[in-house]
Amino acid sequence: MARARVIPEGGGWSVFVPGLPVAADGATFDAAITEMIAALREYAVDWQERLLHAPNHREHRELVRFVSRSEDERLRAWLVGAEQ
Repeated sequence: MARARVIPEGGGWSVFVPGLPVAADGATFDAAITEMIAALREYAVDWQERLLHAPNHREHRELVRFVSRSEDERLRAWLVGAEQ
């Protein structure tokens, strides 16, 4: 599973996972991470409802499973690199 990237950008922060069509930004580091958690949860729902059969989304099954089974704090730890 690809690791998230958190980068300072334009006076705020951007978060993305290479190869995944999910990204978020915020004025602060914490706001960007919180937005990314929400975006990941939304992607997981969309994936389960309609994207799982799309050729460019099939490979994200492991990520969707991880997001669906994880509490926000675990997702936060993964995004900031605290979870190994």
